[in-house]
Amino acid sequence: MNHKKNLKLYLISILLLITVLISYKIYLVVYETDYQALNTENLYLIEAELNGKTSYSFAVIGNIRNSMRIFEKRIAPLIQDNEADFMISVGNAVYDGAEGRYRLLCRGLGKLGIPYLLTVGHNETEDFGAGRFYRHFGPYFFSFHLENAYFIFLDSTGLTSWEWQIRWLKQELTNAGNYPYRFVFLNHSIFPLPGYAPNKTHYVIEENLSRDLQRLFSEHGVSAVFSAGYPTYHETVSQGVRYIISGDGGGLLLERSRPYQFLKIDVKAGQIVYQNVSAAARLGLFQEKLEILKLFLHSFFYMNLFNSLLILCIVGLIAVRLYLQILRQENLYRDFNFDEQMIPQKPLRVAMFTNNYLPFIGGVSLSVDRLHRGLLQLGSAVKIFAPDYQQSWTDPDDVSIVRCPALFHTRKERFPVANIFSRKIEMEFRSFDCDLVHVHHPFWLGGKGMRLARKGGIPVILTYHTRLEHYTHYFPLPGTALKNIVAHYMIKRFANNCDAIITPTASTEEYLRNLGVSALIETIPTGISLEDYKQWSPKEVRSLRDQYASPGESLLISVSRMAKEKNIDFLIAGLAKVKERSHVPFKCLLVGDGPEKTRLEEKAKKLGLKDHLVFTGNVTPLEVVRHYLAADLFVFTSTSETQGMVLLEAMAGGCPVVAVRGSGVYDVVKDGFNGYKVAESTDNWAEAIICLLSDRKQLSILSENSRLFAEKFSLENITEKILILYRRTIVHSASKNR
Repeated sequence: MNHKKNLKLYLISILLLITVLISYKIYLVVYETDYQALNTENLYLIEAELNGKTSYSFAVIGNIRNSMRIFEKRIAPLIQDNEADFMISVGNAVYDGAEGRYRLLCRGLGKLGIPYLLTVGHNETEDFGAGRFYRHFGPYFFSFHLENAYFIFLDSTGLTSWEWQIRWLKQELTNAGNYPYRFVFLNHSIFPLPGYAPNKTHYVIEENLSRDLQRLFSEHGVSAVFSAGYPTYHETVSQGVRYIISGDGGGLLLERSRPYQFLKIDVKAGQIVYQNVSAAARLGLFQEKLEILKLFLHSFFYMNLFNSLLILCIVGLIAVRLYLQILRQENLYRDFNFDEQMIPQKPLRVAMFTNNYLPFIGGVSLSVDRLHRGLLQLGSAVKIFAPDYQQSWTDPDDVSIVRCPALFHTRKERFPVANIFSRKIEMEFRSFDCDLVHVHHPFWLGGKGMRLARKGGIPVILTYHTRLEHYTHYFPLPGTALKNIVAHYMIKRFANNCDAIITPTASTEEYLRNLGVSALIETIPTGISLEDYKQWSPKEVRSLRDQYASPGESLLISVSRMAKEKNIDFLIAGLAKVKERSHVPFKCLLVGDGPEKTRLEEKAKKLGLKDHLVFTGNVTPLEVVRHYLAADLFVFTSTSETQGMVLLEAMAGGCPVVAVRGSGVYDVVKDGFNGYKVAESTDNWAEAIICLLSDRKQLSILSENSRLFAEKFSLENITEKILILYRRTIVHSASKNR
């Protein structure tokens, strides 16, 4: 149990962290200032500050590669100490062109305190970054001038045609002839450097293009050409033009001869001073490499902090999920490895949680009530947690029930939704000191019971009464498919957190297994109190029959809530066909109440069934037994049942069943033995009823078979089976906790 709790805590922690990280990402996109046309903005600052000045200095740096920790701690202070008026990056300022890299770079450069300009480089265009560079910084090639110098920026990445750029460059160099100094900036190196592979196209431009550019630079007397290209520093003079590679502005450097560096260019009247400024302090060989590696790792994780954490969280989430799946695979078979002698024989204390109970008449309410009575007869103590209804009702003295105050009532039926936040529930639960919690719904009060049980380390059993996917019209969600997905997910998740599950039929167990439920499942139907059938004398039964049916008239019965999921429209349409196609007189009692009752009564009148259908409304459970005994045949059309408890109840009263084939029905009705199950067709259903009403002998045989079949489901037998499951679950849970 502790192991599962730890896994649950890990899972919650990971989900919370993922939520925080995604929220932060959304915050950055929505609220963080969007950086646009920064080169233009900084150009205005440079021109405004240096307008008319002939002496100034600027820094040139390449290959920052998002190493913002290194840049902020090592390089930026040196640029500030050297009193540079602005800074120029000659490309590869980002690690790649991802949006997060650009945002991190802009934040870091903003701390420099001076204007800066960026040349587009190889790294800026990776991962579809070209558009981001254009949006954040501006055009790929441009120029500007100060009082005594002309600055030209070229695009060497291939984004812009060189044919077009050279035509533009010639014009720019012609214009620059009026200025004493001319500087050109591009990312790729003009010359290949020895010691590097000549085919590294992201380092150096193509040879023929290089010759054309060198010729232009020499003809127009360019003072210096700056590039990043190679991850090193290099300086050479060719045909009167100085070519400088400044490529060690960031990234991982393990060679002591290659410190982090940038260029400082002092422009003065009649003179240019080029100074290579090193940003690496001389340490011992091992210490220096360790320091550089530490700075790189720090910068890498700083740059990728949120992405790295998000990836780690997702990987952790998948790992926990896989581990839980492996644990489930280990428990696909029932655990037989426990000592039968350990099963306690003492009376048990059982807490039950149900979303509906008496006085509400329904399958779950009656099932809970019967199990409660059966457990009391066998010496167990039971406390039921159920909603408090508005209608007048007094719980019997022998019933230990906690009526939970209503949080609100549903609009249609004024059905109470219990206040699961009431302190009364937890106080009553603690005072009861139960051995086991039995929940009858996988949500609301069922979920409350689960949480209270888990806090106390108490095993939980769920009885799966209701096919929730047939009740999704009550869910406040759009779309049937979405509602079904939610219903199936809710059932699967809740069931797999239980120690055991009771299903009333084998087909229901099959559904849960198909859904992916791996917990222990036992098929135990709801018991029938056969003693209730002995309370009515033949005279009392005959009196009720005479009240509804004339001599020679067959009496049919159906017991159900008048609700959409019970398919009663089908039943009325089918009985209209029975009337049309048979001369056998009949009456049908529709026992029950619900939101659809008034509409169904109107439908029956329109179909000419006013004299054939009797809507009795709700009657007490004991009176329902009397109605079964008085009837000849039970008719049923619901396809949303897990068991169809009323089928067994009717059989115990001697009523064969004609029902629409579905879960619950399939496991109980045996064709030709205790009734017939047919396809969902009003023609087939009506024909089966006509067949039995026309053959009184066959009807009598099926009636007797129905009584014999129902005896197997006596309340005493069923309660014994449930008690065995209770005890086994308690022992198994205790063994897991050890």
